[in-house]
Amino acid sequence: MQDLLKNIFDGIYEPQIVPHPMTKEESAAWERAIAILGEKMVDEMVSAQCHSLAETEYEYFRQGFRLGAQLMLELR
Repeated sequence: MQDLLKNIFDGIYEPQIVPHPMTKEESAAWERAIAILGEKMVDEMVSAQCHSLAETEYEYFRQGFRLGAQLMLELR
């Protein structure tokens, strides 16, 4: 079951959520970070953070799936 959930989480399911564009403040902060740290370092940091966040989001996804399954079982 865990592999099926991971597959769904990793892209079989297409979410209907449209990502929000970056705000002017956020864009300015990224530009400052790139100017100070360099584009390569910022890319490495973003990549590492995305990996870490993906693990956390997967755990939330699993918990939500379990909650949904438990609620469906309660309907019987």
